[in-house]
Formats: sequence, structure tokens, C-alpha cells
Amino acid sequence: MAAPANPHDKLFQALLDDPERARALLRDHLPPAIVAELADDPPEPVEGSFVDQALQGSQSDRLFRMALKDGRDAYIYTLLEHKSRPDPRTPVQLLTYMARIWEKCIAEAESGPAALPAIIPVVFYHGQTPWTVPASVVDWLDAPEAVLDHVRDFRYILRDLGPVDDTELAGERAVRAGLAALKHAYDQGVPLRVVIALLHDTPDGSLFERQVLEYVGAVYDMTAEALEDAVKQAKPERWEELMGTPAEEWMRRGEARGKAEGKAEGKAEAVLRILRGRFGTVPANVADRVQDADGDALDTMLDRALTAERPEEVTEAPGRH
Repeated sequence: MAAPANPHDKLFQALLDDPERARALLRDHLPPAIVAELADDPPEPVEGSFVDQALQGSQSDRLFRMALKDGRDAYIYTLLEHKSRPDPRTPVQLLTYMARIWEKCIAEAESGPAALPAIIPVVFYHGQTPWTVPASVVDWLDAPEAVLDHVRDFRYILRDLGPVDDTELAGERAVRAGLAALKHAYDQGVPLRVVIALLHDTPDGSLFERQVLEYVGAVYDMTAEALEDAVKQAKPERWEELMGTPAEEWMRRGEARGKAEGKAEGKAEAVLRILRGRFGTVPANVADRVQDADGDALDTMLDRALTAERPEEVTEAPGRH
């Protein structure tokens, strides 16, 4: 499986790479009635992703084959939604992904399978806005009750990490650390105690310890000094060794941010120079809006500055005259 580029994907895949971690996570987050049907064998990862290519920046998935106690197999399909807000299309997308899994099963069977295996979809969501999307396509259908009674219910299991206390995210420490890291990804000003706790839960000297730390360093809204303080408190004997990679990541982020800010400043100055050349003076409120704009907005302002009939048009919303 190719290494994911998105940090949320990267941590989610790392969390599930270890069969024992995957088993612990699934047993913690599946309904007890389903867990009771599972054999003791660890989940077997199935190669491949079933997410639409256009959505791979906002969704990550992993499919597992699980043995049941009665000798049959079932699939557990885990989907990480790492948009900051719920996507109302999720129930339909899940049906599409499940159909692709069943198509894969049919293609791999020489004469077609006598029966399709069950697929249990589990959605993990760590956005800021509470999840309000129906848990089934059936719940979304606009039809009389008599019609709905004839429609089978494809219901997925939602695990919205936001309302769950960090200590209740999982029974196994490493799984708890990974889920806690994902849960707080969109928080502004994550409390230091939260970072200390999740770092403390990562196994000392493991690859996953490094992966969680790199994720926090790349995604969290905190300074390098604050993270160093958290590492010192969580791993007092190993903080110097652990801080190397996150520190390098901050340097890269700072350099990239500096380049972006420099480019934006250049665009803003170009917009104002054009306006001054055409109109002589630029109102202070217009100049302030230009200087506060981001790169994409400034590209639009550059185009408008060449044809605007007055300076104010450059910063007005589309459709206003």
C-alpha cells in the first residue's frame, strides 16, 4: 500500500497497521452483539482503497477480513472522515464503497461466490461540528412508510470521537493515543495536559510513538516550545531523542509559511500599484482589505484592478456594483 500524504490518513493507517491494535480498536468500537460473533483471530487487512479519487484528500479507508465463530468470514470496512464538518453524502458514498468491495469478491471467485460476505461499515469522524448525517440511506429517503418497509436497511456504525472523553476512547493505550490525536486535530489551543496524556499513552521506542508525535507536530495549533514541554513531561528520559523530527517539521512549515506570506505581500502591492496608477489614490478601507487578503483572493483582485471602474470594486463581493 502506497504511503499516504495526508497527515490524517498517515496516522489512521499507522493506527491500523498493527493487527493487535486493529483488533483492539474494532472490538472497542463495534457493538457487543457483533463482537460476540467474532473469532479470536486478528483482523486480516485487505489491500487497496475503495474511496473515490476525488475524495482521497478528505477520507481514508481500510478493509479487514474477520473470521466469525461459525467459520464464515465477514468484512469490516473502516472509513475515516477527516473533514472539519459532516458530509451529508456519506451514506451514499458508503454504499458505493461497499459495492466495490463486493465486486472485488465476485471478481476473485472463479465462478462467482454462492453468497456475498457481510460488510460492517464503521465511520470514524473527528471534525469540529457534531455529526448530524443519517446513519443509513433509508433514513434519508423521502417515501411513505409502506414503501420504506420494503427497503433493506444498510446502516453504518458511527463513532464520533468529539463527545467521547479521551480516557474512554479505547481500552488499549496505543489505540487511545491515536484516536485522541485525531480527536483534537481541529481544536484551537489544545490544552497541554491533553497532549501530555496522548503522548504518554504511546509505546516507548515504537514506530507508532514517532508517528503520533510527527502528526501532532504537523497538525496541531501549538508552538514548538509547547510541544517540547509536553514531550518533556510525558517522556522525560527521551524528549531530546524524540523532538528531532517534529522540530524539523516546524522548520519546514515555517519556511513554507514565510514564502506564502512573501508571495501574498507581493500580490497585494501589485494590486495597490495598479489602482494608484489608474485612480491616483486608494481609499484606506480598500487598501486594508487588499493587504489582509489571502493568495487566492489577491489573484481575483489583480484581474479586477485592471478593469474596475472605481477602486472599491476590487474588494466587493461578486454581483455587487
